[in-house]
Amino acid sequence: MAEKYSIARYQVNQLHPGLELGETVFSADGGILLYAGTILTQKHIERILTYGVEAVRIRRTIESGDVVEGCPETDEESEEDVPVAYCEPDIPEGAQEQENDFLHIYNTALKNLKRCFTLVKLEKHLDCDLLNEIVDSLLQLSMRGISATALLHTTNRSEDYLFHHSVNVGILANIIGTLSGAIQPSQQRNLVMAGVLHDIGKLEIPMQVLYKTEQLTEEEFNLVRQHPAFAFKFFRNFKEIPDSVRYGVLQHHERDDGSGYPLKTNGSKNHLFAKIIGIADVYDAMTSKKVYGQEVSPFAAIETIQSDSFSGKFSPQHTTPFLQELCETLIGRFVTLNDGRTGQLVFWNRTGKESCLIRFSDGKILDIGGHRKIKITKLVC
Repeated sequence: MAEKYSIARYQVNQLHPGLELGETVFSADGGILLYAGTILTQKHIERILTYGVEAVRIRRTIESGDVVEGCPETDEESEEDVPVAYCEPDIPEGAQEQENDFLHIYNTALKNLKRCFTLVKLEKHLDCDLLNEIVDSLLQLSMRGISATALLHTTNRSEDYLFHHSVNVGILANIIGTLSGAIQPSQQRNLVMAGVLHDIGKLEIPMQVLYKTEQLTEEEFNLVRQHPAFAFKFFRNFKEIPDSVRYGVLQHHERDDGSGYPLKTNGSKNHLFAKIIGIADVYDAMTSKKVYGQEVSPFAAIETIQSDSFSGKFSPQHTTPFLQELCETLIGRFVTLNDGRTGQLVFWNRTGKESCLIRFSDGKILDIGGHRKIKITKLVC
């Protein structure tokens, strides 16, 4: 028998942890704060308060014969029991406009980067005016904060991997740096530039090696690992490129524990930009479609970055704020499990004993935190 529930309007001061959102919550400018189906935590409630939301709609399950008591009055249009499907509100007028605006700016920057990199490839010339135009537009997109990561997943990245990846890392680097508190406003523009240029040295690598689908030979692998050094050498011809960008690019594959390349320098010698770009690079590379390697879900990328933080490759100062905010944006999204089932992620606690609750269409909830063999493999929407 289908599960039934009622939708009630709660003032923000009536909220408490454990309640379930009956609709997606939007900010005043149309940005998504929390998705329908999210089980509220204290942090969620504080976020709602911060954005000045006055009231939200809460979903309450009704058992057979039960009368819902002790909750705020239900909305007139939702007094009747409703079936399992979630009651989504109309998207505010500004929300779709915001997304379209993001994609327009993103695609224009992508087109300009193709032109910029083609000049580098064919004529060994870097058009710094065009580069500055690209950086300014991506800085604007990165100012949207962690919500921009969700929009990055909506872009079609099946082709032109290098260009998409460069744009994405530029955006992600500033988001990560800003969340960590390590980057000052005066540094943001150069950080975005370093992110955009971090793989420019790959233009020196033959296409048949760069996009090879089979395993690379040892010689080819060593050649690819020299791309940060190729970029650093190329920048000598362009005084317009700041030192922070040069070293951010040169060292973005170095790691705090000295296990990176090409110089195997450790944390004390690695530039701040390089540390941040390294995290952005790993996250986007893992979650992108490409001719080599396997695209994975954001959840698997989160696990990898967290593991690299525990092992000393990345600094928790830079990874933890980003991962925490990223996890918050994924709650309420629909996901596919490795056993083929699709459901909605309604709760995710990564502190202490991990708990990850998935709700299926029949209303049943599974905590995959207690099932080692069950994993999330794909973010559906």
